[in-house]
Amino acid sequence: MGDVSLRQLEYLRAIARLGSVTAAARELFVSQSTVSTALTDLESALGVTLFVRSPKGMLLTASGQRALAVADNVRANLEQLRETASREREEVEGDLTVGCYATIAPILLPKVIAEFSRRHPQVRLSFVEAAHGTLLDDLLNTRIDLAITYHYELDSVRAMSGVTAQTLRSDPPYALVPADRAWDTEGPLSLAALASEPLILFDLPPAGDYFLGLFAKAGLVPNVRFRTASFEMVRALVARGLGCALLTQRTALERSYEDLPYVTRELDIESGGLGIEVIEPTDRRPVRRVQAFVDVCREIIV
Repeated sequence: MGDVSLRQLEYLRAIARLGSVTAAARELFVSQSTVSTALTDLESALGVTLFVRSPKGMLLTASGQRALAVADNVRANLEQLRETASREREEVEGDLTVGCYATIAPILLPKVIAEFSRRHPQVRLSFVEAAHGTLLDDLLNTRIDLAITYHYELDSVRAMSGVTAQTLRSDPPYALVPADRAWDTEGPLSLAALASEPLILFDLPPAGDYFLGLFAKAGLVPNVRFRTASFEMVRALVARGLGCALLTQRTALERSYEDLPYVTRELDIESGGLGIEVIEPTDRRPVRRVQAFVDVCREIIV
C-alpha cells in the first residue's frame, strides 16, 4: 500500500459530498485534473475502487464508503488537535453547521443562535431546517455537525443508530381550533371531540404519523381534511375556520400570517410530551465549538 495524503482525503470527501470531480474542483479552487489525479493516486495507494460513475454522478463503492468514514474521522481528529493547540487562548472558532427540525427552528433556534453568537463570535455558524429523516442522513453523512429534533418512538421512524442523543425538554401536544368555534365544555378537549371535526394534519415526516397515532391509541379515526408540511399553513387554515389541528410547538401570538386569530386548547390525554433532543454522531469526538453549542442549547431550551 502506498502513501496516503491529507489532501487526497480532502478531495475524497469533497467528491463524495458534491457528487462530481468538477464540482469538487470548483469548490476547492483547483483544476479538475488535479482532483482526478489525486483520486487516481488514492485508489492506487489503497488498491481499491472508491467511486463508480452513474447518471446521478460519482457514487461511492463499499470500499469508498469505508474510506470516507476514515477520512471523516481523520478530519475530526485534526480539528480536535487544532482546537487543543489553541486552548490557551480560550477561544472557540471554526465552522459549525447545525440542523434543526423545521417546526422547532423558528421558535427555539433564534435565541440559541443569538446567545451562542454573543459568546463565541469567532465561530462561523450556519444552519439548515429539514424533516427528521433528512437530518439523520445529513448528520451521518457529515453535512451537518449536530441536529436538534424530536424523539419519535414510531414504527415508521428508523432507529437512530450511530448517534448519541441528549434530551433538552418535552412538549405535550395541544389543539388549535377556530376562534369562533363553540364548544360545550371548558378546559381540556378530548380527542373524541376533535375526531368529529375536520382535521388540518401537520404532515412533515414523521409528524403526521405521530399525531394520527394519538387518535389511534384512543381507538379513533380523525376526519383529515387537509395535509400540509408547513407549520404556518396549519395555523393559517385553522384561523380561516377550515378545521382543527394538533401541534407541539407554540408561538407567542395566536394569530396567523393574515392576522386572523385562532384558539389553543390543552388535551385531556395522558402524554409525557414529545421530547426535543440534540443528537451527535457517536463515532466522532465533538470539537469544542460543537460542545459549546450543545451547552447553550441545554441552558436555553428548557
